[in-house]
Amino acid sequence: MTIGLHTAELNFELTKEIGQEGRNSQVYTAHDKQLDKEIAVKKIEKKSMLHEDEYYEESKKLSTSYHSNIVNVMYGCSDVDHIYIAMPFYKKGSLKSLINKRFLTVRESIRYSIQFLSGLHHIHSKGLIHCDIKPDNILLSDSDEALLSDFGLAKLMNEYGQISQDRAYTKHLPPETLTSNDKTIQYDIYLSGLTIYRLLNGDEHFNKQLEKFPTWVDYREAIRTGSFPDRSSYLPHIPKKVQKIINKALSVNTEDRHRDVLNLINELSTVEKTIDWAYEPSNSTHKWTKCIGETVTDVVVSRDESGLYSITTTKAKGTSLPRKVKAHCHTRLSDCKSELKGVLES
Repeated sequence: MTIGLHTAELNFELTKEIGQEGRNSQVYTAHDKQLDKEIAVKKIEKKSMLHEDEYYEESKKLSTSYHSNIVNVMYGCSDVDHIYIAMPFYKKGSLKSLINKRFLTVRESIRYSIQFLSGLHHIHSKGLIHCDIKPDNILLSDSDEALLSDFGLAKLMNEYGQISQDRAYTKHLPPETLTSNDKTIQYDIYLSGLTIYRLLNGDEHFNKQLEKFPTWVDYREAIRTGSFPDRSSYLPHIPKKVQKIINKALSVNTEDRHRDVLNLINELSTVEKTIDWAYEPSNSTHKWTKCIGETVTDVVVSRDESGLYSITTTKAKGTSLPRKVKAHCHTRLSDCKSELKGVLES
């Protein structure tokens, strides 16, 4: 029974722009005067939408897809020109902001990935395809949990498990977008694989590959043939097992990818070995650090003025001074890389 329609006044003050999502929407921090708390508000131009019934589509999708690894919508409202979607504000920011500050360990990458993939599996079970998975759209809660956000491109599947979507993030283009607008959950699996690839290797590694394409035609061809991203190019500490899992998600043929998100989660959950190395590059050296209990192991790769590559491994326990365990020298970079992989896997 409907008692009556009520129009309520909401008061919040936009304080700072913290992101832009496309040409027609921005994200701000805001102060909600009723709740007296800091929130995040997505501001969307009405003129960017064709029909009035589109105004609250994103907030409806989010509110019907509640999950502990999905950003919750608090409320939606509007004025003459804009729609406002209010969400919790997370001070830790996104995975994009985190990987721009430092490299993640493999353990961290897997943990965050399993978390956002759990949210993705949930929305697939509700018949939605996200279509815009990337590090920017995965937020970190105050308890350091990965939360999937931004459902602006999400659509409901038809009876054949497909959607039609002609919009996409140009840095994340699965091969099938080059031939059709029809998408299935395999589209999200590819985007997830590409997102995890960036978490493991860092964004500089990813962006340098993008910069190699002089034209849009070259870029499209690299996607079509599976040469972008480079499936053979991972940092030395990334286990082969992890590389195989990500490369499977990035398969050019949709049939060769994981059959669903749960299958991808299960494979990532089986990775146990050599996942605690923290990578820290500088101008003259590359350093990996692993902490197991009170023991800290450092592996440093450097190159002297004569062009000689050296690998030095040291260990320290508790407050004791580091002691040198092994040292290797190589004249060729290929020999150094081969030796380094062996050290990091031992």
